[in-house]
Amino acid sequence: MDLFGFTASGYEGMVVAIEVDIRRGIPGMDIVGLPGSAIREARDRIRVAVRNSGLTFPRDRILVNLAPADVPKVGASYDLPIALAVLDASGQISPQLRSLRIMVLGELLLSGVVRPVAGVLPAVIAGLEEGIELFLVAQENRAEGSAVGKGSVYGIGSLKEAIHLLTLLGERQEVAQPSLVCSKPKVTYPDYSDLRGKALLKRAIEVSVTGRHSILLFGPPGGGKTMAAIRIPSIAPRLSREESLEVTRIHSLGGVLPAGSGLIEERPFRAPHHGASMEGILGGGRNLSVGELSLAHTGTLFLDEAPEFGRRILQGLREPLEEGMVRLVRAGKRERFPADIHLVLAMNSCPCGNLGKEKGVCFCSDVEIDRYWRRLGGALIDRIDMRVPVFSMDDEGIPRDDRGSREMKEQVQQATEYQLKRNETLGLRFNNRLSLVQAQGVCRMEGETERFFWEVGKTLGLSGRGLVSVLRVARTIADLNLRERIEKDDLLEAFQYRRYGEGDLYWPAGSGCTNG
Repeated sequence: MDLFGFTASGYEGMVVAIEVDIRRGIPGMDIVGLPGSAIREARDRIRVAVRNSGLTFPRDRILVNLAPADVPKVGASYDLPIALAVLDASGQISPQLRSLRIMVLGELLLSGVVRPVAGVLPAVIAGLEEGIELFLVAQENRAEGSAVGKGSVYGIGSLKEAIHLLTLLGERQEVAQPSLVCSKPKVTYPDYSDLRGKALLKRAIEVSVTGRHSILLFGPPGGGKTMAAIRIPSIAPRLSREESLEVTRIHSLGGVLPAGSGLIEERPFRAPHHGASMEGILGGGRNLSVGELSLAHTGTLFLDEAPEFGRRILQGLREPLEEGMVRLVRAGKRERFPADIHLVLAMNSCPCGNLGKEKGVCFCSDVEIDRYWRRLGGALIDRIDMRVPVFSMDDEGIPRDDRGSREMKEQVQQATEYQLKRNETLGLRFNNRLSLVQAQGVCRMEGETERFFWEVGKTLGLSGRGLVSVLRVARTIADLNLRERIEKDDLLEAFQYRRYGEGDLYWPAGSGCTNG
């Protein structure tokens, strides 16, 4: 019987062959192949678990090899496969299983009970690519492993159950497993019907979510920036199955997938505190694990009080925004993780927070305001498609928008399907990934509209990236109206979202605030 484990190495991971040799000598177990501390400690756990399960642990010299030998292995998922490999080598498992290739994942308690481990979904995917069709996991991990829809994934609760199941498989008997029940707690998100008097803000959020355009919300405290951002999950479009597999795989690698859960069906929404470390946000650390950036893949990463995050963290967002992935390098190791995120930033318009506040007095100098904005950095701001000022007062003179999340989600879903159908031929999902050539192809404009685009872009002094950004946003606005061609009104709205943050324009004039 060929037994395999799995080591998480980046997004792909690697299948690990487990070999056991038993020979005469002083009783003991040696594990080679760059095992981590948890694996080295497994020697005592396995010995006690085998005995407490009513089985015999060999009183000989045991050598366990984890191949490939040059790849570090960490975690407690090797407990169960090593225990089964030792029992198989000592002749305590049916010899009829000699030709089987089985991947086994699970942590052993001293009583022989099997605990769930992280990384089961990517392990199953990697095993299938290596031709492994049979998988043995903890009962709580069965739903996760079965989410791939291929191979035979069996759940067991103890070492005894594992031996019994393997015996039945060796005798080619049918193995009865309990019905697969995925625990999916129902999550209720706040509704946009609570956001009253903010028609412009709701419209900007709707455009941003539809095209997955990065957005910066800035204004005085109490204007509704955070209130609008945390309601984004209530209007986010549905995940495709391919996206669900990607998200579940990343969350499994990160160890944040709840036990007993299957595929994640809702887009992630991650809102880390501004005191988080760079490794916590971007990923990395000793074993190059995923960070909040990758955990938000296909979903939203919300950074409240954005200037309070470390400069290295904010500047580290630039490449993922462009490429949709994060590359991590540490001591010769190079890994990459998907990070196609919808970035939402929120911040005050000045250090004291009074700039833009009705009848407020801002005590910040122009130098202080400029320094405050420079914490984001011009390179990052240039990559943000939409910059929206949020006033502390209601939108006067603007028609009310009393729609709730349900109505907004229907509009977003309809526009999302419209753009996905068009972008499918380009190999893209959302408009935020359109390149210059692709944008020119799908952003069709008539002669007068095109001349208007170039004239306004030149007047605002937009860079090439800025012009492409305006085209992307205008394309999304047209998609919300299910229009094939971009019209002048679409460009006007898109240019309005791009104005602030260019040059020294940080806040609209006439906002009712006096600068002290």
